[in-house]
Amino acid sequence: MKTLSMHRIVMVISSLLAVLIWSAGRGNATISPPRVTIVFRYDDYSSRSNTDLEEKILQAFSRYKACCTFSIIPFVKAVDYLDINPQEVIPLTAAKAEIARQAMAAGAMDAAQHGHSHQRQSYAHGWYTEYEGLDYDSQLHKIRIGKVFLEKILGAPIITFVPPYNSYDANTLKILEKLNFRCLSASVRGQTVPFTSLKILPETCTLAQLRDVIKYARKIVDYHPIICVMFHQYDFIGIDETKEAEKINYKTSLDEFNQLLSWINSQEDIRVRSISQLLQENVDLSMERFINNKYYLQLFHLKPAWWPPHYGFYISAESAFNLGFRNIFLNLTGLRIINIMYVGSFYLIILILSLIITYLLTLISFSLSMIIDKIFKYLSLIIVCSLSFYMIFAAKIEYKKIEILMGALGVSLGIWLACLRWKKSAAAKTGA
Repeated sequence: MKTLSMHRIVMVISSLLAVLIWSAGRGNATISPPRVTIVFRYDDYSSRSNTDLEEKILQAFSRYKACCTFSIIPFVKAVDYLDINPQEVIPLTAAKAEIARQAMAAGAMDAAQHGHSHQRQSYAHGWYTEYEGLDYDSQLHKIRIGKVFLEKILGAPIITFVPPYNSYDANTLKILEKLNFRCLSASVRGQTVPFTSLKILPETCTLAQLRDVIKYARKIVDYHPIICVMFHQYDFIGIDETKEAEKINYKTSLDEFNQLLSWINSQEDIRVRSISQLLQENVDLSMERFINNKYYLQLFHLKPAWWPPHYGFYISAESAFNLGFRNIFLNLTGLRIINIMYVGSFYLIILILSLIITYLLTLISFSLSMIIDKIFKYLSLIIVCSLSFYMIFAAKIEYKKIEILMGALGVSLGIWLACLRWKKSAAAKTGA
């Protein structure tokens, strides 16, 4: 009896040990360290785009067993899509469609729809747009016929939409849901809606910025950053001389691009994914993540333009919420404290310099009368209050506006201090 009881005890202990060992092994197999995810988004693939360049780009991704999201224009304008005048359209040719089909079959291309013709309709908020401000029915017609055409000629479903110029509105979002798109990829400036089933992945940087952004993203790898790199044929040397190409300060060569992909492929803490692959992996690309990242970026918009990087990555919804401007002094981390100190120091320097310069100029330039004293003091105060009111209630807060405000505040303080100094000097002379 004792032997039987001991046998049962041994069996139970052995079973428990086996379960623990299996669980531990299973846990080790599924837990992987956080990594930086990079999505490459090549825009403007069409019948008029540079086929030789695009084939070499696809060969590069194929060489490193990676996939790039290609935004394809279904019916590109025959002359210039920046020209608002009527033009003929050129549908995606059979030859370009065949290149795309082969690349998709090889796993090098993830096809997305890039508008209808890419022709700008008007300006929206100071930039070009094909859709923003266009009525619902017109948008629905253009997006639908583009989707039907691409799905037929490519023989595959199109589930990602990339609006030309990264510009869209609430109607666009409704239409994309209606037409069974799963993801929208535009920019961090894009509009938001409270409820949508669409996934959102904005572009976050350019090829020229990528290495610096990776360096910074590695410091916050626990926030699961995604870097979405938007690039075009005019990012490459000697390929394109359009108006948009003139705005590119830094261009790369195909050799440099291949070296970049090779280096990324060799990094164990970096992985390359297409937008469709992220959707298949159920990576969080929710509207909540998009909204929280917009709040988070408010802090980075306070940095000067030359202070890299403003952003460049897309962090998790929870991390972005905790790091948002409205939660700036909650959950302080070393990196956040350093950023706050840098930003605060920059604007403090502007304030002090403008104060000192104004103070000295006011003292040196002229002797103040009582009337001029009051005019300068109260006029400067009105200017500072007006600028503050404008920034808070009428405009987006960003570094250029804060530079102006800090400069005006410094000027105002300099005038007030100079006036006080003049009064004391005048009182001293009168007393004497």
